[in-house]
Amino acid sequence: MRIKAYNLIVLFFILFMALFVTKAQADPTTSREYQVKAAFLYNFIMFVDWPVEKMADINDPIIVGIIGNDPFGDAFEPVKDKKVKDKNVVLRRFKGLEELKKSAEKDSAQLNAQIKALKECHVLFICSSEKIHLKEIISLVENNGVLTVADTDGFIEAGGIINFVMEDKKVQFEINIVASEKARLKISSKLLRLAKRVIRVETNEKNQKHSKVDGIWNKTALRSEYVCHQRHDNKT
Repeated sequence: MRIKAYNLIVLFFILFMALFVTKAQADPTTSREYQVKAAFLYNFIMFVDWPVEKMADINDPIIVGIIGNDPFGDAFEPVKDKKVKDKNVVLRRFKGLEELKKSAEKDSAQLNAQIKALKECHVLFICSSEKIHLKEIISLVENNGVLTVADTDGFIEAGGIINFVMEDKKVQFEINIVASEKARLKISSKLLRLAKRVIRVETNEKNQKHSKVDGIWNKTALRSEYVCHQRHDNKT
């Protein structure tokens, strides 16, 4: 039964991503890689439970934030009018942290407003342009029920929750369980099973943290994006 359920999850991801990427092809400025990552971000919402207060008002949207130099273009267009968990999904774009700080020199209230808006996000993608500010951005939102996501080396080690990695031209992801628990998020075991690796942090007798990696590998899962791309390329 578990294998059957797992296969259904994989099939769901494949079908959804095929539809998502096909619709996004109309925008030539967005790479296929980021069309796929946009589809992942949308799918993550379905497999994460937020704190009650974050989802209390049925009329409030689910907010997906992007901070830094946005690589997605119009990749989210296929889902702009769709609902997840009976809520609308709203995209918010934020300037990089350095730029926000510079603007605060003239108007500190503006910086405070932007930080408040960051904390209101349900999902926050931290662009690679913000690599030197990873820890600072994560610390701003980590206790506010924000699912932090990136595709930057060192993101998991900095306390991020989900990091995209490329392997054999496939988009995969790794998950930091302790970071998700700190953010008071519950990630479905179904999503954990699809991760390339799940990272847990334990405390030893000297109260020093060391990492323990669960080898959750799946050679079949989430190939949809590049299966679709390869088929598309073969036709062109």
